Amino acid sequence: MKFYRGKIEIIAREILDSLIKENVVEIAPELVDETCKDLESVLLEYNRMDREISERAKEAAAKQGLDYSAVNRLRRSMAQSKAFGIDDEALDYVVHQMIEIMLSSNHVEEVFGQDHDLNRIMAPILRKHMSTEEEVDREVRQKLKNLEAAEGTVSWEIEYRRKKEELERLKKLK
Repeated sequence: MKFYRGKIEIIAREILDSLIKENVVEIAPELVDETCKDLESVLLEYNRMDREISERAKEAAAKQGLDYSAVNRLRRSMAQSKAFGIDDEALDYVVHQMIEIMLSSNHVEEVFGQDHDLNRIMAPILRKHMSTEEEVDREVRQKLKNLEAAEGTVSWEIEYRRKKEELERLKKLK
């Protein structure tokens, strides 16, 4: 899972507006922007950690002489050792981190909702924005379907990254 830089502020604001509207958090109007930045920091840190774990997994696979298929297994193992949620666990991990930051933030006056109430509000918003990454991935793969290099090869990965960055720029996601 990845949150596009260009969407992070939008996601945080949408979550915060929904939490306030549902009366599960109380935030002084002058502190809403700061609270929004707190939520943004969770998404930015998630992206940073995900990228770091992915890079370390690729390096470890290369160092051990393993093929590309081992990267995901190594990535999962590294994430698990850091108690970091990826893939199916990513959504729950991010929601939990957002709840934690709101509970500890000086910008939030009160959290009235239980964790499951907050999750019920935040998860659909995050899920909606996560689909953007899936759409971009599908579109890039469609463009690469006639590429002679097989998926998982270095040349395929390079071309995938290049096409993905191009599409992200066009869609103003970065």
